Amino acid sequence: MNENSIKKLSNILFSVGVILIGINFIGFFYYTKIDQQNKNVYDAVPRTVSEEEFWQNSYIKPHENEVQYVTRLTKLISDRMLLINSQYTKPSFFENYILWAIAEYKGGYEWSDTKRAVRMGGGYCSQHAIILNNILSEQDFNTRILGLNGHVLNEVFLEGKWRVFDPDFNVTFDLSMKELEANPHIVFEKYKAIGRPDKEARHWQEVFASADNNWHYRNSISYGIKKTLIEIISFYLIWIIPITLIFISVLIRKFQFIRRF
Repeated sequence: MNENSIKKLSNILFSVGVILIGINFIGFFYYTKIDQQNKNVYDAVPRTVSEEEFWQNSYIKPHENEVQYVTRLTKLISDRMLLINSQYTKPSFFENYILWAIAEYKGGYEWSDTKRAVRMGGGYCSQHAIILNNILSEQDFNTRILGLNGHVLNEVFLEGKWRVFDPDFNVTFDLSMKELEANPHIVFEKYKAIGRPDKEARHWQEVFASADNNWHYRNSISYGIKKTLIEIISFYLIWIIPITLIFISVLIRKFQFIRRF
C-alpha cells in the first residue's frame, strides 16, 4: 500500500471508532422502552408500578416471611412488566449494536440483565420469569425456571417445599410443579379466579398437565446460557472494538511518521 492509501485507512479506522463510541454514548439515553401506548402490548390493564417504585420494593422487608415476600414480588413484576411479544423488545441500535444485530437476525430478544429488563418494562412470560429468578437468586433463594409447553414461570423452595409462581399473570400456588401436574384442575381454578376466560384457563390446565413437556432450569443462565454469555461479552465488545480501531489508527500514523525519518 502506498502512503496515501495507508493514511486513508488510518482515517477510516479512526472515524469508525469515534462514531461507534458516539453511538455507545447515545445508547445511555436512547434504549427500548415498552409502554401502554404500544399497539403490540397484550395487557388491557395499565402498568401501575414505575421503575423507581419497583426497585424500592423489590427486596425482602424485615417484617415479611419468605412466602409473603415471593408472593409480593410476583405481583410487583406483574404490575411493572407489560406483556408483549419478544419481537418488539429488541435492543435499540444505540443501546448495543451487537445485540441489535443478533436480535434482528433472530427476530426477537429478551434480557438476561435484570436492570435492563425492568427498565424496558415489558416482555413475554419468559422475561417475567427471568426477572423473578434473578432477584431471588441474588438473595440466595433456592429458585428455578420452569419451561412448559408454551409458558415459562418459576418454582421456589419455601418453608420446606417447592411452590410455583407465575409473575406473568400474578398467579401463586402452594404446590410444586409435580403436584400441579397430578392435579391440573387446581390450575384451572387459579387462572379462572384472576378473571381469565374459561377457554384460556383450560389451556393452562392442559399446559401444566403435560408433564413430558415440562422442564426445570436451575437459573436464568442455564435457561439460556449461550445468550447470557453473549449479552455480557457484547457490552465489553461495543467499547473494545472502537477503542481498538482508534488505537490501530494511531499506530499506523505513528509508523508513518517514523518511516519519514
